[in-house]
Amino acid sequence: MSITQKIIKETKYCEIHNQGRYVDEDYTYCIEKIYVKGLKRFEIRFSLYKDLKNHTEKYIARSLDVTELELVELFKDSIANNVFSSELIEMLRKVLNPAKKPRPSAVQKEKLDDTSNEMLIEEEPIVEEINSEESV
Repeated sequence: MSITQKIIKETKYCEIHNQGRYVDEDYTYCIEKIYVKGLKRFEIRFSLYKDLKNHTEKYIARSLDVTELELVELFKDSIANNVFSSELIEMLRKVLNPAKKPRPSAVQKEKLDDTSNEMLIEEEPIVEEINSEESV
């Protein structure tokens, strides 16, 4: 099935077909569906734009740094603007809502004692996660 899509912008490298945006006072953060001409395939690009004196929304080739809430807003707008295929959304849904049993959220695990049919509780040591980003 072929759907005619409007191209938002075209460069030597790619065509921007769809774009989700989050705008603040300094930058425009985007998730884009692009067609990479040299590779002849669609890809998802996280991008950053800045308004300059002589150029509105100049592409800035650097990492996209956003807060978690900004990322959620960016994803919402990207979904609303068809950046993601329905197949990708379904795959993400499965990642966020796995079918397997959830791990215990408490510090304790319960298990059944085979001899008395009583519920035993095993204490697990509390382990703090080290945020690898803080050490970067």
